[in-house]
Amino acid sequence: MQNILNLHEATTPKYPQIFTNLVYAFKDGQALTLNLIVPPVRPGTKPHFPLLIYVPDIADDNIVKRDERLSQMFSFARYGYAVALLSYRSKSDVSLMVKDINSAVRFLLSKTYKYHFDPYRYVLFGEGLGAYLSALCLLKQRDQALHDEDIHRSPLRYQCCLMLSAPDFFVPLPASYKRYQKTAPTLLEVLQKVSGKLPPVLLLNGTKEPFLPPKEATMLLNAFINAQSNAQLYNFTDAPRGSDAFFTPYSIDLMVDFIDNSLKKKG
Repeated sequence: MQNILNLHEATTPKYPQIFTNLVYAFKDGQALTLNLIVPPVRPGTKPHFPLLIYVPDIADDNIVKRDERLSQMFSFARYGYAVALLSYRSKSDVSLMVKDINSAVRFLLSKTYKYHFDPYRYVLFGEGLGAYLSALCLLKQRDQALHDEDIHRSPLRYQCCLMLSAPDFFVPLPASYKRYQKTAPTLLEVLQKVSGKLPPVLLLNGTKEPFLPPKEATMLLNAFINAQSNAQLYNFTDAPRGSDAFFTPYSIDLMVDFIDNSLKKKG
């Protein structure tokens, strides 16, 4: 019949799966959740996707902006990365937020079989306050005071960290960050106390970023280098905070190259 069209399209999965509002912990009577993007899994295969943990910024009303970068994170899934977008308690004590991030990562690592993660390849990607918190997770991953779980029974080994528009607490800050100043050490202070070689760190900063101007961004880069991190700084000309310039195809290519190189086994 002319009214019927028979199609012979491939039936193998082509699009990422999305798992929303996965509860990773209950703290202070609050369910803490994350969203998860998993690349397509072809039938008969057993992939082991590297895991990108996105730690978002907070809004002026103190709400965690978990899904603001959801569309951009799909770009990483196309490169074969699973991506988790976290929420956390926006309390006045930054140590509680760091604990939440570490709890979320342990939850994800307990689900490696279900979601096809590689349990040895996971990286942090923070934006705004989330970049600062991600750096603390990396720098203090062996500090029991910043973990609710036992670090000896369940150690974390972050492979690298990407920090987008990271504030540090030695420059003037927006009102939404000022409530954290009493409990937030500057990254420069923390880096001075770090011993041993650090994983690679990538700073992504716009030259119109008000809370980490170019001069201070270079200071932070040098502090990471002095702490034995293979650190790099990518300056985005005329890019303000929140700009899509950070997520152009070329920018994402550069980030993926950095992550891939950080995850390579050292011979």
